Amino acid sequence: MQVFRVYRHKVKGYKAVPMGFSISAFITSFIWAASNSLWGKAFLLFFGFILMGAAAAGGVALKFPMLSLSAIAGVAVLPLWAGMQGQQWVCDRLESHGYALTKRITASSANNAIAAAKRSEDRHKEASTEKNAPPRPAATFGKDFRDVRDNVAANSNQPPPREFNAKPWKRR
Repeated sequence: MQVFRVYRHKVKGYKAVPMGFSISAFITSFIWAASNSLWGKAFLLFFGFILMGAAAAGGVALKFPMLSLSAIAGVAVLPLWAGMQGQQWVCDRLESHGYALTKRITASSANNAIAAAKRSEDRHKEASTEKNAPPRPAATFGKDFRDVRDNVAANSNQPPPREFNAKPWKRR
């Protein structure tokens, strides 16, 4: 079972994105990014591979082993970066295109996660449209801690203390 983030768009429908490390982004990095319409990330990965390859070749040609080793380490880090951040990049792209996060669901596949999110929304709609059920009170909080300290909040459930309304500056 895998954890999915299910997104919903008013017109385009549902999309499910698996969470965690992306093996396909790790193996094919900039090709995976381009196929998921992540053009900026695809360009950065491609340019990074070109730059690190040139640095490795330059280190060999100029006999600088540290340059070659650091370039090879960079070539190893780029796919790790893509694999670890790839699914988050997809989620960010969906949110920028108007999708809203509906639910996080553990399911065996993306289709099962979408079906479970639809069932959950249907149950929520049925429960909220019942006429016999009283509306649930919303939680209310004051603007600051003074509401808690001196019980002047509009929805305070405690009676004010006796001294609260006393006017010590007036004589009796």
